[in-house]
Amino acid sequence: MASFRQLEDLPLHSAFPGIAFRHVHGEQATFSVFELDPHAELPTHSHHNEQIGMLIRGSVTFRTDQGETEVGPGQIWVIPGGEEHGGVAGPQGATVLEVFSPPRTDWPQP
Repeated sequence: MASFRQLEDLPLHSAFPGIAFRHVHGEQATFSVFELDPHAELPTHSHHNEQIGMLIRGSVTFRTDQGETEVGPGQIWVIPGGEEHGGVAGPQGATVLEVFSPPRTDWPQP
């Protein structure tokens, strides 16, 4: 059955200092919107979920197995499950859309 939500009606969760997100789970994927404060640090981590994202606003410098990559609005990335990654938001902060598959069972149901 289809489900429709308003982004601002979804609970806001804190991921790390200066990084908050809202999300919704589907049967096969989790969709999320992250807001990063200026210079917010995403610690290096990994998870079994494939991660596909797009930067909407600001900039982020990602750290992956390939080194550092700065991304700007409209850029898209794919991070395979199990690959270590992290990063830092730029001076204006950032807004990021991401999809995780399979769904993030470590995140609460909204």
